[in-house]
Amino acid sequence: MANSRRRRQQWGQPDWDMPPSNSGPSVVNATLNFNTNEFDVTNEYAAPPPPRRSKFDFSNNYDDNQGMVWTMDAQQGWDSAPTMQQVAAWDQPHHVGDSDEARFSKPETVSFKLNADIPDQPYFTQEVDYTSIQQKSIIPDPDDILGTDDTPYDYPQDPSFNRRFRPLPRIPVNRVNGEYDSAEQYLYTHFELMRNDALIPLQNAVKYYKESIRRNKEDPSLADHPDAQPMRGFRLYEHVRLNGLVFSSRQVVYRISFRLPYHVRVSWPQSKRLIEGTLVLLSTDNFEKDIKVATVVERGEQPQRGSNRFEYLINIHLERDNDEMPMGYGDPTLNVEDKYVMLEATEGYFEAYRHILSTIQLIPPSDLPFAPYLVNVSKDVQLPHYAAMKRNYDIAEYRGYKRIGPAKHVDITRAWRQYDIGMDSTQMDALKTMLSNNIAVVQGPPGTGKTFVGTYAMRVLLNNFHTSIGPIVCICQTNHALDQFLEHILDYEENIVRIGSRSKSEALKDHLLFELRKNSESVRGIGKLYRKRDDLQKRIMSTITEMYEEPCVTLDYIQKINGLNALQRDHLRRLGEREEKRAKDTKTKAGAFNDDDDDEDWVTSTTPPPPPPPAATRGRGRGRGGKGQQQSGRGRGKKNDWAGGNPNIVDAPEEKKINPVEIWLKDAIEYVGPGNSLFTKADELKEDLLLQQEGLVFEDDMDESDMVDEDEVQEIKANYAEEPDIRNNKRPMINIGTAYQKKPQGPRATTAWESMVEGKGRGDDTQRRIINYKKIQAARTFDTSSFNFFDDTYDEIPEQHHVLERWMKDEPDVTLWPLPVRLKAHKKWADQRYKDQCASIKRMMSEYEKLSMDIRQLNIMGDARICRESRVIGMTSTAAAKYHDLLEEVKPRIMVVEEAAEMMEAHIISALTPSLQHLVLIGDHQQLRPQNAVHALAEQHFLNVSLFERLVMNELPFTRLSHQRRMRPEIRMLIDPIYSDPPLQDHPDVKLRPEVRGMDQSVYFLSHNEAESHVAETASKTNEHEAEMAAKLSTYLLLQGYSHEDITIITMYSGQRSLIKRALRAERRAELDPALIAVSSVDGYQGEENKIIILSLVRSNSAGTIGFLKVANRVCVALSRAKEGMYILGNASLLCDRSDLWNEIIANLETHSTNKIGTRLRLRCSKHGQPTDIQWPVDFATIPEGGCTRQCGERLRCGHSCGLPCHPYDHEDVRCREQCRRVKQECGHQCIRQCWEDCGACLKTISIRLPCGHEVEGECGRLRRMMEHPATRRCPTCYRT
Repeated sequence: MANSRRRRQQWGQPDWDMPPSNSGPSVVNATLNFNTNEFDVTNEYAAPPPPRRSKFDFSNNYDDNQGMVWTMDAQQGWDSAPTMQQVAAWDQPHHVGDSDEARFSKPETVSFKLNADIPDQPYFTQEVDYTSIQQKSIIPDPDDILGTDDTPYDYPQDPSFNRRFRPLPRIPVNRVNGEYDSAEQYLYTHFELMRNDALIPLQNAVKYYKESIRRNKEDPSLADHPDAQPMRGFRLYEHVRLNGLVFSSRQVVYRISFRLPYHVRVSWPQSKRLIEGTLVLLSTDNFEKDIKVATVVERGEQPQRGSNRFEYLINIHLERDNDEMPMGYGDPTLNVEDKYVMLEATEGYFEAYRHILSTIQLIPPSDLPFAPYLVNVSKDVQLPHYAAMKRNYDIAEYRGYKRIGPAKHVDITRAWRQYDIGMDSTQMDALKTMLSNNIAVVQGPPGTGKTFVGTYAMRVLLNNFHTSIGPIVCICQTNHALDQFLEHILDYEENIVRIGSRSKSEALKDHLLFELRKNSESVRGIGKLYRKRDDLQKRIMSTITEMYEEPCVTLDYIQKINGLNALQRDHLRRLGEREEKRAKDTKTKAGAFNDDDDDEDWVTSTTPPPPPPPAATRGRGRGRGGKGQQQSGRGRGKKNDWAGGNPNIVDAPEEKKINPVEIWLKDAIEYVGPGNSLFTKADELKEDLLLQQEGLVFEDDMDESDMVDEDEVQEIKANYAEEPDIRNNKRPMINIGTAYQKKPQGPRATTAWESMVEGKGRGDDTQRRIINYKKIQAARTFDTSSFNFFDDTYDEIPEQHHVLERWMKDEPDVTLWPLPVRLKAHKKWADQRYKDQCASIKRMMSEYEKLSMDIRQLNIMGDARICRESRVIGMTSTAAAKYHDLLEEVKPRIMVVEEAAEMMEAHIISALTPSLQHLVLIGDHQQLRPQNAVHALAEQHFLNVSLFERLVMNELPFTRLSHQRRMRPEIRMLIDPIYSDPPLQDHPDVKLRPEVRGMDQSVYFLSHNEAESHVAETASKTNEHEAEMAAKLSTYLLLQGYSHEDITIITMYSGQRSLIKRALRAERRAELDPALIAVSSVDGYQGEENKIIILSLVRSNSAGTIGFLKVANRVCVALSRAKEGMYILGNASLLCDRSDLWNEIIANLETHSTNKIGTRLRLRCSKHGQPTDIQWPVDFATIPEGGCTRQCGERLRCGHSCGLPCHPYDHEDVRCREQCRRVKQECGHQCIRQCWEDCGACLKTISIRLPCGHEVEGECGRLRRMMEHPATRRCPTCYRT
């Protein structure tokens, strides 16, 4: 390549336009507009110039002509050290301009003031009440989700959007350079950034869904073609119905059923769809007015199946209902069927935000830990407060509280003596920083041993402070990293507690908090709370049962709501008395026919009576501390059907009291079976048939856009999962809606009342009664008896009106009311009763949730006691916010944060407690940055800048490690442009790493021009050429003797990851399986390493876009994972043209002593030294066994030459196909089998003469055995022996 591509010698600042030269100050005219109550601002001169940009400007400022600014998006060059430079755009609020007044979910104090702090550039800024976050709801309300006309949505996709620096309206900007005005502003900024990062994906989901609905109305044919309308930003679930109520450990939740769109097929174990903690939106009117917000509580590895094969079941918790259209608890009458649509945003995970937002809300600004550093970015680092009692530490290695070797004392306030503890000079500096600074920042580039130094610092603290400093809290970004970190500590400290259930480490399984709880004392008072909650559960289920199995209101309820006057109620009461008397007379007559029948009721079936109910249900043992109460309260998960009483005593069945309202409405009462549906069965069958046909068409089309590893799904789900319930109780539930099932009472007799009055017969026990209100629209009847055909005139028959109000006013005898009027009246009463029952259930559900919170608080007290007795507490960053109240109860003094540069600042804020005196941040801001959901918030608001990086940029004293121990020198060369001041140095051990077998070089960039492809419905990209090449190269390396554990393929795109896995499956052979090779995203491989890395860059297009490849942090991670071999597949020409970082990386590869870039990858046979050049995947066909094009030719142990094509593997398993040369000693014949086979009996054909004179021909070995045993010898001709 041209020398001009190798390196730019000087990176000057852009030549910004200067303000107009004026001798006087700028003149600003501000006129108050009384219509809008805002100032209209005009400037007599040109617009003020944009602020001079810093080399650390994170805005996206590159263009096609100037090239790409690669590192930190605006550094001057990779040779320059980070320096401070004030940036007005970050330190000063932006112009409000003509934008509308901000809209907030809660009323806020908003005013405007003239900002004259900056000379010559006065402008108006918006004042915000920073304390307003304490009243804001964490769960978004419908107004937030529907937004307004100026809601941000996805401004970056707007062509008119200024990508250089234009924050989204109404959202604060993270001040990455300089201090905040106050702690209130600091907390407000991070609260609002996190809140909007969770909210904007929901706004986009509703927006795009409405757009798809509008397109379908304009062109209905689009609905039949899923490819014609890709669902951007949301996942849709249809036919959502209420299925039941489930009593979980936190609250009462809904079980809902849903169906996927017919063109969607999901592999649930690898899918991120509807994982626990996801926020979903439900609506009955396509989100016009009705919006309900819920979180997924339980999906499981795969959702349960519903009533048919298209239906799935999950549990959700209703976070925010619609008061005008409440969700309720199903329609007991089955006359109305509520169907919802459910949306899930494709970006963001709400559970990761919930605990952080709630914790920040509760932090008093005056008590913010480390406020001088977090808010004011002070550089005055001090000793930890606890170090005042001890400054002399012994840094010698200990094992089991016993020192290994002599003591090595240091004074943390002075210069240290040089000790040999296996560390280089920069690691010793980092160790001193960690021990002596109250806020210690240590940067560890790839392979420099930052985890080793961090665990060593913890070892020193634990050895020098046995119990006086309390437990040390260790926080990591992922569960995998946390397990690795704690395993290092476990080598010298066993008193560890690991919070969270998502741990795969066998070494840590006995240190999980849940396991330690089992051996601890139970918390006093918790049993009483469990019994109260169980009683609430029974009351809720009883109310639901009454709602569904008692369709008619009672006379007492009518009197309570004053539904009828006293005279009307009296007529209704007498109706019930008459029917009761008639029922008794019927029983008396039945008894006359059967004098021997002593039963209280007339039995019309011979089914035996049911067994008696348990004594506990009859009210026995309910006293305080009684046995029945104890066993039915907590239960410990064990059934207790006989809590007390004699099971042989059969109580007399309770006499059923007649409800006069049921007699009054008997013509409208119907029965439904387990199907519980009054809707047309034909419609349901037709719908299922259509879905079945559609499902057959698309059965094999899996939706891979949201597929990830099962481990990654479990990692996300762990953020939501509660610690297992120590009672191990199953979660009770009761069905509602069309899924409601009457509780079976067992075989029982049918009474005369049920037979004669209710019309029930045998086998009807599973049916329940409902009132068919459709009979309100009764057909008008005509009396033909009063009509004379021969009479020309006849009196017009008066029509009977059905106006309820007139009947209630004019007719006191309700038995004379027509059926439609009765139904209207009862529907009015039943609706009121349903509202009362719903309100009662809602109150009980709230009380249930409050009791669950009280139980959790008592458990927290017990957990805090366990943690205080431990010396190390480990948890993820999400768990630190989730269990913030536990941390505050433990009151730790020291906190060590690993991978701190990957955590958003809000994560660390929510983990801090007022008791902390020492904070250690370990990470590398030049590798991966924090990941958030909304790209605009990362680019324009700097949400992806971690606290670690912000402190480094503001020149807080920090230490950087400089000796890498991972990569061969030629691999380290790839990241030299990123770590240039100071440059990374190689530890002597890395020069001893072996070269890659079968390869000409250990590092190579294989360039190509094969075009990429776009994955439908997502922003992901694929490159089939690179996928096939990566799979073929991996197979070749396996043939060289490497294990599948030695090779990892990484890429920056999820679509490419799926394509590579498919290509690996296609390379399977009988003797090796390339599909076992790990394929990972770059982000998911942070902190990992392997012997050989194959990197697929994917991007290759004529538009000149390179996407993620422009992000220096991701490039740094991708190029620094390999220890022995690194092979890059990509379009080098495109990268050079579009990225200055890649321009220098590729220039370094070109100028190396051995050229390490080209369009052909050279393989080298380890046996013959013969090279083979590979340009296309098909070129690997010339070397099927991983060697070269020649035959192997090596001598086998048998003496023959190997006839296989050249192969690198040994000959232990090679089967020689030549004829065996061995001679049988028994007969002297040469073995005629193949050489690899056992010789066994001689197979040479011979003939012998038997004593009878006949000759026999056959195999030598068989004939010899026959001659050696005369008793079994028989002539095949004459049959003589």
